[in-house]
Amino acid sequence: MNNFIKNSDEKQRWLLASTLLNTALAIGKIGWGLVMESTLVTADGIHSISDVFGALLILLALYFSAHRSQRFPYGLHKLEDMAALLGGLGILFAGYEIIHSVFFDQGIRTPESIWSTIGFIAAILFIQAVFYYAELNAARRLNSPGVRADAINWLGDIGAGLVVISGLVAHHYAIPYAQEIAVIIIVVMIFQGAFEVLRESLLSLLDAADIKLEKKVQDMIIAEPGITQIKRLTIRKSGSVYFANIELGIAETTVIEAHRKIDTIVDKLHKAINELELVTIHYEPDHPPYQTTVELLAADKKTLSKRFGAAPWLRIIKKYPDGRLISDALIESTAKDAQKGKAFLLAAWLISHHTDTVIMGQADLDENIIVLFKSLGMLLKQESENPVISTPPSR
Repeated sequence: MNNFIKNSDEKQRWLLASTLLNTALAIGKIGWGLVMESTLVTADGIHSISDVFGALLILLALYFSAHRSQRFPYGLHKLEDMAALLGGLGILFAGYEIIHSVFFDQGIRTPESIWSTIGFIAAILFIQAVFYYAELNAARRLNSPGVRADAINWLGDIGAGLVVISGLVAHHYAIPYAQEIAVIIIVVMIFQGAFEVLRESLLSLLDAADIKLEKKVQDMIIAEPGITQIKRLTIRKSGSVYFANIELGIAETTVIEAHRKIDTIVDKLHKAINELELVTIHYEPDHPPYQTTVELLAADKKTLSKRFGAAPWLRIIKKYPDGRLISDALIESTAKDAQKGKAFLLAAWLISHHTDTVIMGQADLDENIIVLFKSLGMLLKQESENPVISTPPSR
């Protein structure tokens, strides 16, 4: 858990740094545009101000995403996806602004000192590009859609800066259509980034399955000795973390061994997938494809015994679910000759042989055995009278 808290703090630091840097650059561009009387630079600064609000929105979402309460037991990680969705829409709007400013605005004021303005914008572009690549690498490492949305949002600022430079250079050298071509290329880049951000956030909000991750988890689990089948496997993405819910078939015959196996699987999954926040595993011991009934018989091998642990004979009947007989055997109980603990020795034998139903005569049984059978789903039948049952096969 500490690992995710540290990651969350780092995500917040990246968003805070992005917000502060974007604010400083926006103020600088607006100030330069007003002093130099450059429409493009001033508009670019105003565009950057809108990005500041987007970064603040994602920062607030990250701050509250780890909050847990009785109403929100899994935390508020989905806020990060919601913020990323809004950030992606903001990226689309930024692309629209660039198109609108170039193709639909009336009259662009060009500064007299073109080359100093180009140098100023180029310096800002260098700062933005360095921060963009650093933040994008951090987003991949932290697997954070919020940080990724903010990193890609810098493409809007970089694109706007390139449009400014292209416009100024084209104006100076009178190169036809240079500005239009640059705008088209940049807008395509921005829309592609917006598509990726919107796609990831929407898939997470809609709880879409991560097929590759599920396949990885499935391969890791089924490779574990004693795991016979994966009955259900769902992995839910929330923000930058995952929640796994798994139901397994385990060959272990004891509860302790089964829990040890589950602990081993959980530990391996957490080590292999750092973003895995919580793993919930339900298990069921493997059951043979038939029903087993054991009759506790007296010494005459015909009547039901009224003594559980001391019953000398066991009649074992195995049938398919449709009633077809598989086997009907009579064996001598090994528990009857024990010095003490006959009842619990017999109970252990019945459990280890996957007994579904135990039939015996009416008797007072140890309450612990009754509770144990009930917890394991075993049916215990006690006949009120002691009927003579059908003759079992000879031993």
